[in-house]
Amino acid sequence: MNKINLEHPFTPPELSVLNQEITALLNSEALDEKTFHTLSVKRDRCINNYLSTLDQAQKAQFCEAEIEVNDALVDCAQRLFNQSLKELSGLIRGRKAVKKYY
Repeated sequence: MNKINLEHPFTPPELSVLNQEITALLNSEALDEKTFHTLSVKRDRCINNYLSTLDQAQKAQFCEAEIEVNDALVDCAQRLFNQSLKELSGLIRGRKAVKKYY
């Protein structure tokens, strides 16, 4: 998987920990989709909780920086989904070919 940077100057420490876990998972040999989903949900909750502690100016700065990171993460998730879909299609075609010879 391509390197993805989930950090920006306004990243709070608790979000940074989740970002490191996600990055390690994305760089691992075999990606566990369930863990990726779980960490993504935790990341979303962490961001929402953090936003509730900020004033309007801080929210604007954080959100502006976070949108870029989020877009990169969504793009990464979409590539992973497409890859899984391609593998599944190959398995289905292989299964049909095996049935054909029985």
